[in-house]
Amino acid sequence: MPKRAALYIRVSSEEQARHGLSLGEQRKNLMNYAQEHGYVVVGVYADEGVSARKAISRRKELQRMLADADEGRIDIIIIKCLDRWFRNVADFYKVKERLDARGVDWVCATEDFNTTTPNGLLMLNLKLSLAQHESDQTGERIKYVFEGKRARREVTNGSLPLGLKIENKHAVPDERLPIVRFLFDYVYNGGSMHSAITAIQSKFGVLLTMIIVRGTLQNRAYIGELYGIPDYIPALIPHDVFSRVQDILARNPKPTPSGSIYLFSGLVRCPQCGKRLSAKRGARNRHGEFTAFQYVCKDHTIGKPPLCGFARSIFENKLEGYLLDNLQRLIREHIVTIEELHERQGRDRPENRLAALIAKQSRLEDVFLEGLIDREKYATTYKELSREISELSAQIDCSPTIPPTLRAIVGDHDFRATYDALTRENKRRFWRSIISSITYEDTPETRGRGAYIPFEVIFL
Repeated sequence: MPKRAALYIRVSSEEQARHGLSLGEQRKNLMNYAQEHGYVVVGVYADEGVSARKAISRRKELQRMLADADEGRIDIIIIKCLDRWFRNVADFYKVKERLDARGVDWVCATEDFNTTTPNGLLMLNLKLSLAQHESDQTGERIKYVFEGKRARREVTNGSLPLGLKIENKHAVPDERLPIVRFLFDYVYNGGSMHSAITAIQSKFGVLLTMIIVRGTLQNRAYIGELYGIPDYIPALIPHDVFSRVQDILARNPKPTPSGSIYLFSGLVRCPQCGKRLSAKRGARNRHGEFTAFQYVCKDHTIGKPPLCGFARSIFENKLEGYLLDNLQRLIREHIVTIEELHERQGRDRPENRLAALIAKQSRLEDVFLEGLIDREKYATTYKELSREISELSAQIDCSPTIPPTLRAIVGDHDFRATYDALTRENKRRFWRSIISSITYEDTPETRGRGAYIPFEVIFL
């Protein structure tokens, strides 16, 4: 029976820039080698734009190949040459021990290493040591470039917080700085983050999210600290104001009264105004326990006429029952929707484009280090690539994914029993771990007594 072979291919951006080495070339060579030796190729594992200096735990395709080896799906691994695999002696022996335990062999298509003799092992160690030395030298060159940038107090990436921009490689205030200073003053003087959002929108016409507000208030760049280095840039907020705000943010929230654990607090949204519904408790039962937990829109009680017209209460037990009866179906539909989206995107997925941009930026650094382009061209191109990377990263952060938790729920035939065994606090944590928001579908058909209550559920 022929051996089952795995082909491992790796090419870094620096090698693409210097030598024109490609994944396609390596794949073709390894395929020919496998055919010549009568191996059956069962998998191709390609790490593109990944340096051998990167920790093996961060090489996704290498980890996938090792996992397949652990499962007994591979008999032999074929690589072009040793430095495609490792430039670190310790990593090599760590992986080799793992493969030996599974009886998986490895071979270099262009190099001949006889690891059964002392001389063969010596040559192998020398090869790995030289590769590691070369890798260390490259790392030192890159380190030298960044040390120079930081000595000059230059910004080394394209991401800066609200109120700051890059100008001539340095962080300087932009036109949004008054918003930042207003926010700090507002919270410093006792205002809440929620009301700060409204105040900023009213004063500046800018709508901030709670995530941006909290992140801004906690960002040490405003007291001059960047990359963990104090006084890297001019301080924009007085240190005492910043320190006081951190104390305010660190305050523990008021504990809820005993028994008042709301399963869907912060998740349920008003179908009319879109704001989060407020949780409240009903009367006590004969055991002294609070019952009839419900969610209402507070804006319905404000103003005449009220700010919001949604007058209904969403009872927690009805919402919980709906979710438990329909959760697995809703998750399956969610998974199908995302998988169809990914299929339509194909190779044009943002993740693929981001990887290509990062690889391009890495090649640019190597070309600069080799003296092939001047400093001005390097800086201009680097800035543009950083902007594109930042935009794509933000797009990816907002793009839908399928967390493993959701797939596990779909496949759990005993889900209801598992859920029922949870404490009330753990039930709340469970819902918050998988759901982003829940909106009641307020229609004439759903308002009748005893009517079926549908909800729109958005998963994380």
